[in-house]
Amino acid sequence: MTATEAPAFREHPLRRQVVGEMHLRRFPAFTLPARIFQLFRLVPADEREVEQAALDRGPCPGAPDDRHRETRWSPEVRASWERHSEASTVTVTLTGPELGAPVWGRPEKEAAAAALDWAERLPGGVIRASRLLIVADEDAAAPAVAEAGFRASHLVSCHIAGAARLWSDFRIHDDGYGRLVVAANGLPVADLIRAVQRLQELGNYRNLALLGLPAAQQAWGEVDRIERALAASGRSLRARDRRDDELLADLTQHAEDLLSIAAACDYRMKATRAYAQIVSDRLQELHADMIPGFQSLDDFTARRFHPAVRTCAALTDRIALLDARAAQLTALLRTRIETNIENQNGRLLASMDRSARLQLRLQHLVEGLSAVAISYYLLGLLAYPLKAAEKWRPGLSATTLLGLSAPLILLGAAVLLGRMRHRLVAADDKAAPDDA
Repeated sequence: MTATEAPAFREHPLRRQVVGEMHLRRFPAFTLPARIFQLFRLVPADEREVEQAALDRGPCPGAPDDRHRETRWSPEVRASWERHSEASTVTVTLTGPELGAPVWGRPEKEAAAAALDWAERLPGGVIRASRLLIVADEDAAAPAVAEAGFRASHLVSCHIAGAARLWSDFRIHDDGYGRLVVAANGLPVADLIRAVQRLQELGNYRNLALLGLPAAQQAWGEVDRIERALAASGRSLRARDRRDDELLADLTQHAEDLLSIAAACDYRMKATRAYAQIVSDRLQELHADMIPGFQSLDDFTARRFHPAVRTCAALTDRIALLDARAAQLTALLRTRIETNIENQNGRLLASMDRSARLQLRLQHLVEGLSAVAISYYLLGLLAYPLKAAEKWRPGLSATTLLGLSAPLILLGAAVLLGRMRHRLVAADDKAAPDDA
């Protein structure tokens, strides 16, 4: 099959993307000595289009979905741009005559100055700007280290990747850049390039991870307040010194406040955890060896970086713990409220049952009185024909007949009313299932 022929198989739509991912994060090649300027920026989503336009207008044209671009300003000046999930990296590499002098001044050669000006004007907020001087050995590094203005109390110096040696105080100098000096000490160029890339990624991701610390410190005081309020609500729940509806409203407000804090901090805290893992990986890959009398990369990182990361992790754990505590207190309060409601319903049902029994007694009384009243009226109606019959047959006594028929009429009225009541109850019982 020739190089121009299409493959006979059907490719997965993401195959080239995932294969290309393995070839990203390429650090520009360089020869010794070399000076490297790198700017690591946070680029908000609304500035990505501006960044894309700036790249297209500049020396790095490419496709909109490209995540890595490289260009040359001259044979000795190279620039590369790389896009990350929330940041971008621009690296300008100077070699040969373009190094110029002074070592820590701005480049004077036209191509180098133009490349650096272009890199500094790209959109986004710079969270790390570094200048690296990479030389062949420690003797060549000595003048640059002396001119760098490193503070002795902050100076970090150690061997990395076996033979190479690093010097830096990891401070921001007057020009806005941090300064690093690396002596290759015979380390092969390919290994040196990988070591420098890991060193730069260590610093970049360290700063990205530390972005979570101010957010954690800002949220910590609010979490303290919520914790105290939850403790007070717990005491009120036990002491029953507040109304349940007021206490439930407070607990709901505490839960809402926790959710608000978590929503504001969750992404940054998770990003800090992920970036901290990358920092740990890069530090391990550099194999930093301590030099007596100096801080090593491990010492510098352990002194402040790890406590900051633990602070962010502690905030996440604390919010989760308080959220669970608020949920437990709310569940207990709701259980108590539901129990009180059930007790009230029980008392209401008992009261309704007593009312129903009283109504039943009154109904029986009314039925009895009704039977008497009906019997009275029936006897009154019966009296008229009996009195008429008494006049027609003088031997017949209307009073005697009324007296004898009164019990029978009263009994008949009572039986009739009872049957009517039973018939109505039976009809209601039959209709009840249909209504349900």
